Amino acid sequence: MFEILDKDPATIARYRLSPLLEERERYLCVVVASGVVNDVARRVARAQLVLMDLLDLPVADIPIRLETVEAGVREWCRSVPEVSAADLRRHGFRWLRFLGWLEESPRDTHPHTRQVEAFAVWMRDDRGLSEATIGNCCYESDRLFAWAADRNLTLAGMTIGEVDDYLAARIAEGGLRGTSARAVAGCLRSFFGFAETRRWCRPGIAGCIMPPLVYPDRPVPKAFDRDDVERLLATTEGATPADVRDRAVLMILATCGLRAGEVGALRVDDIDWERDMLRVFRSKTGRTDLFPLIPSVGNALMDYLLKVRPQAGRERALFLTLQAPFRPLTSGTIGMIVRSRANRLGITGKRLGAHALRHAAAQRLVDEGSSLKTVGDFLGHSSPSATATYAKVDLASLRPVADIGLKELLDDTA
Repeated sequence: MFEILDKDPATIARYRLSPLLEERERYLCVVVASGVVNDVARRVARAQLVLMDLLDLPVADIPIRLETVEAGVREWCRSVPEVSAADLRRHGFRWLRFLGWLEESPRDTHPHTRQVEAFAVWMRDDRGLSEATIGNCCYESDRLFAWAADRNLTLAGMTIGEVDDYLAARIAEGGLRGTSARAVAGCLRSFFGFAETRRWCRPGIAGCIMPPLVYPDRPVPKAFDRDDVERLLATTEGATPADVRDRAVLMILATCGLRAGEVGALRVDDIDWERDMLRVFRSKTGRTDLFPLIPSVGNALMDYLLKVRPQAGRERALFLTLQAPFRPLTSGTIGMIVRSRANRLGITGKRLGAHALRHAAAQRLVDEGSSLKTVGDFLGHSSPSATATYAKVDLASLRPVADIGLKELLDDTA
């Protein structure tokens, strides 16, 4: 296993001589079988070694509390700042979860389990929200109440000042930054709004939960410019199965502006070849949108379906892993397809995942003079405020981003 991940004999020896060889190798086999690129598997292997040092594995008590892992990751990243905390959390947590060694639900540590469960039912049945959104909101509510329980605070007596203290503590720990902090505040605001209707808490808290300040004149983080996108697509011009599949994925991201999760949720039956249309289910809004299949995208999809897509029995997901067991691509894998190819080209920037291509596709419409309503519909936004950021940027400076270099795109969509 390790010989296919690294060519350096010293590194291979370190992998083989470190503790928990069987546990590490078993998980790596699953990772490689999922069809990820070797760079990702190498990062998983490195994260395993770092996590063993942080947690004193295999000596540590099992299961390991989520808070223990979080504290270890924060401490490591303070001393080795060039190491990505996101990588350690993502790959390390998945490994521990795979082994059944991670005790990650804080729900058992607070007295408001029933309220959070009722909140989940309301979001699912009354609001029709996606399971991902429900899970995030419940998780953030649980974390707040676990923090509150340690301070003998209850939902009925909690004040806005104490909610602010919690958010400030999370930010000070380095666990929340930028949009992540805004997302957590939004989850808590939603919970307290629900709790107020049930008279479980003091009135007015939801309306006072304020996300971190957003400066409307701050420039949009640099993503891909025209040359970058052309080079990114050029990396998929080979004939390997990964190239053929990834080209279809990147073409859809670049032309339709879909979220990674929406691409992962596409099914073979969503392609209407007779009308040259692609059906996309929007999990955040519950609606289905139609996108025209321009020839370049249609050809990429046809190549993938005829030459590469595995025969996976009754599995109807469009994009699958390339090695057994065949499974639908996750949003994380789709983001990694973009990021790994961008890293291979030496492209740098803050936003190099699937969302960078979504942003470029949306900015193309703005640059062509489309209204924010049109852009919002294109992106599947449920609120105009989600699209407002595109009205606050210098369109001339973003023209290279909008002109993404697909030669037939403008002609075919005119």
